[in-house]
Amino acid sequence: MSDNHTSILFALEKVTKSYGTIIALNELSVRVSPGAIGLLGPNGSGKTTMIRTLLGLIPADGGSAQVLGMDVRREPLDIRRRIGFVPEDECLFPGVAGIEFVAYAGELVGMPAKDAMQRAHEVLDYVGMTEVRYRKVESYSSGMKQRLKLAAAIIHDPQLLILYLSRLKIEALNAG
Repeated sequence: MSDNHTSILFALEKVTKSYGTIIALNELSVRVSPGAIGLLGPNGSGKTTMIRTLLGLIPADGGSAQVLGMDVRREPLDIRRRIGFVPEDECLFPGVAGIEFVAYAGELVGMPAKDAMQRAHEVLDYVGMTEVRYRKVESYSSGMKQRLKLAAAIIHDPQLLILYLSRLKIEALNAG
């Protein structure tokens, strides 16, 4: 695979992954250039497995993968510091204010606490959550929770943003 990360956001070459007898990825090869893209497919088609492999969360059984020119197996932490990821699943901590959740996300990628808190205010303003930033996350609507996860994903100004959202979650994000 090419190491030219300016023209390729991520690339998978003959990636395979199985869960027991279930083949999730069967020699998947794909190269994605910068720009807005969508990945669509039916349940069980391997979308989640591909994303988890790119994030270095699960190892592939075979093949190779690069993100932003870095090898997923050798540099998973460096890759995660350069990616913003909005998961579909619930990942918010009950009892925590929105501002605290977003600032903590910044600290997880290496930002000093003071800088993370300042940036958390900025990104919450950006996603339209200025008035509710101090409310506990469990009081948020579905759309507000999606925007909060987006704020957490962009706090460190990532080179690549992955939004893992169903159509219903996208509608909630737009509705607020």
